[in-house]
Amino acid sequence: MQVERDTRIGGERFALLVTTQHGTVTARTAVHAQGFLRRIGGARFVRRGDVAEVGHLASGMTWKCAAAGLPADGEKSVISCPDGIPEGVEERAAILAAHARAVCEVDPGVIFGPDMNNGEDVMSRVSEEPDLRDHMAGVSGDHGGLSIDTRGYTAFGLIAAARAAQRRESVSLATATIQGWGAVGAHSGKMLYEMGVAVRAASVRGGALVTDGALPVPELFAAWQERGDAAFDEYAVSPPDGARFLADADAMLSTPADIFVPAARTGVLAMPGEVERVREIENPNCRDVTRFLEETGVRMVAEGANHPLTTAAEEFLEEEGVLVLPDYIVNCGGLVGCYFEWAYAHEMTQSAAKREEMHAAALRVIERTVERNIEDFCSMEGRVRQRSRRLAQQHRERLLARCSEFPDGTDSHVVARACLEELIAG
Repeated sequence: MQVERDTRIGGERFALLVTTQHGTVTARTAVHAQGFLRRIGGARFVRRGDVAEVGHLASGMTWKCAAAGLPADGEKSVISCPDGIPEGVEERAAILAAHARAVCEVDPGVIFGPDMNNGEDVMSRVSEEPDLRDHMAGVSGDHGGLSIDTRGYTAFGLIAAARAAQRRESVSLATATIQGWGAVGAHSGKMLYEMGVAVRAASVRGGALVTDGALPVPELFAAWQERGDAAFDEYAVSPPDGARFLADADAMLSTPADIFVPAARTGVLAMPGEVERVREIENPNCRDVTRFLEETGVRMVAEGANHPLTTAAEEFLEEEGVLVLPDYIVNCGGLVGCYFEWAYAHEMTQSAAKREEMHAAALRVIERTVERNIEDFCSMEGRVRQRSRRLAQQHRERLLARCSEFPDGTDSHVVARACLEELIAG
């Protein structure tokens, strides 16, 4: 285990960076700050990850917690698997458990959540370890959780934000494309479909479905629920009527649409001068944002993934009249669900009725939160990241002041519940 304290990643200070090795697999957790009693963030499995990626994500989680009204700092874990992401739940769970134990040795306030290639099945398995239960969130109902991925918490907040922005800014949303037909993307597609929006392209890691009309979203959603990404393997041979399968998943980024939902990974779009650098350190499939806009004519980008566009790419789109809804302002639904689940874990494990009560309360909080964020964000002046950071910083300062009112030594669950009860009350 390698522990770096008060270190810098990309010029920004981080409280902690922990790296562990598991054969050829490298796991990294970056803790951005330690101003609150707890830190929270997802753990993702990727083929190739970098310190820069874990830094971007951990920093974003601090601001996402603040924007969501949660008294927590941000952390993130990226588990790089150069020989391929383990397919079995047990193998991924074993890697995550070993890494989590190492991290908790040096920071016992860390809470891990689900992320790319790490869903409820893995998180539930790790939560069965008694010493790690208080450090896991995003587990299934059978394990006392809220099933945030199965129920589409992040998508619920994302689409609520898109609706609020559409009403406020009078943006027409008739067509959509979704990169990453998974826990966020599939639910987003279903909700857009229910709004009457035609989904024209959807992708997973192994390919994309594209059409000039509308994809059969109910069919795609049901197939994803049943078979996950494997459903797209079947579409490669026999795509739905009127659709074509593209082996290059990111070729769907040329499909015209009103709203684009990047719900896959970081560094999807960058300015021409940034593309090669982003490909080297973060995402080998990064694309040119100027070409993306020319080919798609998109009018809104709702960032379902964390840090999917570079800051310069966001600013370019905004200058061209595209409404960019930045990640930690609008995609906090899963985070809110995980925090509710962690704070009330004991009661929810004992009572299905308590889980349903907390589920309903969490959805109310998510909707109110993203609607408030959109109103505040759109009312501010400045660039996309300047406004989103300023908004989150205001909330963070308020939360730090609120937590300073608790006596030293107050249990973190007590603080969490007090703040959640205030959010629930509105």
